[in-house]
Amino acid sequence: MNDLELLREHGPDAPPVSLAALSSARQRLMAEMAPAAPARRRWGWSRVSWAPQHRRVGLGFAVAVVVAAAAGGTFMLSEHRASTGRSTGVQLVAFDSPVYPIGLRPRPAGLAAPTFSGGVARDEQGNDRPVMTAVFRAADGVSDVYLGVSDRYVPQDAPERVRSVSLQGVPGFVVEHDAQSGTSVVLSWQRRPGQWVTLTGHGRFGNEAAVRALAATVADDAQPVPLQVRLAPAGWRLVAFKDNKIVTLRAPDSVEELSVNLVKAPERDLMGWVSGAKRVSTVQVNGRESDLVQTIDGWFLQVPLPDGTAFHLQAPAMLTGEQVVAVGAQVVVTSHAR
Repeated sequence: MNDLELLREHGPDAPPVSLAALSSARQRLMAEMAPAAPARRRWGWSRVSWAPQHRRVGLGFAVAVVVAAAAGGTFMLSEHRASTGRSTGVQLVAFDSPVYPIGLRPRPAGLAAPTFSGGVARDEQGNDRPVMTAVFRAADGVSDVYLGVSDRYVPQDAPERVRSVSLQGVPGFVVEHDAQSGTSVVLSWQRRPGQWVTLTGHGRFGNEAAVRALAATVADDAQPVPLQVRLAPAGWRLVAFKDNKIVTLRAPDSVEELSVNLVKAPERDLMGWVSGAKRVSTVQVNGRESDLVQTIDGWFLQVPLPDGTAFHLQAPAMLTGEQVVAVGAQVVVTSHAR
């Protein structure tokens, strides 16, 4: 993958995207594609932008965001002290992975297990609020569902388009979006104090009756994000996670970032592929022969996985190579088929 491809796919420094914007963009694209043969589309938080790093192979979120714990009310990661390795002024600590707090029970037939992402959306007072989203994609490529959770209501559209409703005895809000390709419906309500839920339905779920039926199935269901970074520099915070494939941490009061992303296969020519690469060495990560690249401004670690995929870890020069390998050894990729 080259720089132009990454820029096209992820886009530099774009603002965060709300569920409403994602739904609207999805409808516009589907309308443009209507004359063509149907194709499976991958939507949800995948349209949130990521800032490039190094040769633009690592992906960082443009706006800081913290993650809701399973209870739905706490918005930070806990951390636990761990050994540091060689002294660099950086101490490594163990992190708890993000946990998505709710799910659909039962999951409707035809919907795949969700992918999880985290981002921010703007509330009625103009403040950025953390939002986590589970995206349930359908086999037909049309009838997908977004399930979002935040600590307070985040408007889904202009006020004149929002209709007040009652759901399970509490106030809620509904917005309908019409397009040539069909209707999508967004339903938001306060499930409990400090936990607002937003359901967006497309295709066969793109009507108020369908999203109300889905709302009745929302239940507590703590689900760890499948890509987990369990060791990181002390004081660093999670800024984003995306589509079960990307996790980005950021240093406090700094632009320094550490990112991990899953790729389909290991890259063979790292010296030619990683911008600013100075040297490549072979290291062992959990018994796997891996590639550690030193660059002009940091580190790039490639670790192959048993299924033929790999993950890439990028870290700044403030860490040592040994610390980068230690972090890589604590990256966990789990299957998610609930």
